[in-house]
Order: sequence, then C-alpha cells, then structure tokens
Amino acid sequence: MEKKSMTKLKYNFSFLVILALLLMTSITYGQDHDAAHDDGHEFKKFRVAVNLGHGYIPTASMPDNKLVIIPVWGLDFQFWFSEKWGIALKNDIEIAKYTIENKDDHDPDLPRENPVVISLPVLFSPWDNGLTFLLGPGIELEGHQNFSVFRLGLGYEFEFGNHWDFAPEFVYDLKDGHINSLTLAIGIGKRF
Repeated sequence: MEKKSMTKLKYNFSFLVILALLLMTSITYGQDHDAAHDDGHEFKKFRVAVNLGHGYIPTASMPDNKLVIIPVWGLDFQFWFSEKWGIALKNDIEIAKYTIENKDDHDPDLPRENPVVISLPVLFSPWDNGLTFLLGPGIELEGHQNFSVFRLGLGYEFEFGNHWDFAPEFVYDLKDGHINSLTLAIGIGKRF
C-alpha cells in the first residue's frame, strides 16, 4: 500500500512540475520584451525568490508541544505579464513531523512529515509600491495523504538595488477544505 501511495505521489508531483513548466513556457512565448517604465527603468518580467518562514496550524500537535510552530522553506518562480498581473509557481516545504488532530471521532489523526506545498497562484499588484496579493490553487504532497490547497497571501517587495529585493509575506492556506495554516516568511528575490 505504501509503495502504491509513493508511486501516486511521484506521479502527481511530476504532473504538476511538467504542467507548470509548459504553462511558463507558453506564457513567455511571443511576449514583448521591450516594456519599460516612463523613467527609462526596464520592467523585469521574471522573479525568483528564496523564502524562510514559520507556519502555524491550529490543529497540529507534537508529542511534547501543544502549540506547534513549523519552519518553512520556500522557492518561488514568478512571471509578470504586466506591472500589475503575474503568475507564480510557489513551492514550500514544512520541516517538521507533526499530527493534524481530527475532530471526528471516527477518523484517526493525520500524521504529516515534511509535506511539500506546490501552488500556482495569480499575482496582483494594484499600485506601483511593491505590494502584491496572491490567490490560487495548489496541492500538498506527503507520504500519508495528499491535500488540495487554496492559497491566499499578501507580500511586499523592498528593492535594494540591481533588481534584488527583500520581501516579507503573509500566506493563508486552506488545506483539504478544513485545515487552516498561516505562514509568515521573509524572502530574498531577484528580478531579471
């Protein structure tokens, strides 16, 4: 049974990676690369960021801790269609082994060990100040059980030179329709 689950997990992960790569390739094909600000500052359509954060899942528990704060590492790939709209491939891994408490007495608690969240949110930056909203679907991959994810977030990019930025972000995930997760992260990104 475990081998079948791992095979399914690998298939799902491979499918999502291939789909994301095809989507990113088709989006970039035929795009105009001459977009520029009025002040001569060239608009960079791609952004890559590495994030380090902490997540909180109210229904998570560990044997010795009732309050569980989970370390999260992330890697983001973004493509901006314009200065206001973009799409991202957000990848996070929770570095912890914990249990999700099940409120239903008939079902056992759900063990989680280093789950990986892959999401494909739409990015919206309504003002020219670095504030970005994100919203989109995803999947959490884990050896015991995979979850669908709905992701909603808010980030702010502080550019500090040569298209490098420092970006705090706050992300809310709704996993499997009933598990809440909040993550506060800090990222270092580069536009090109």
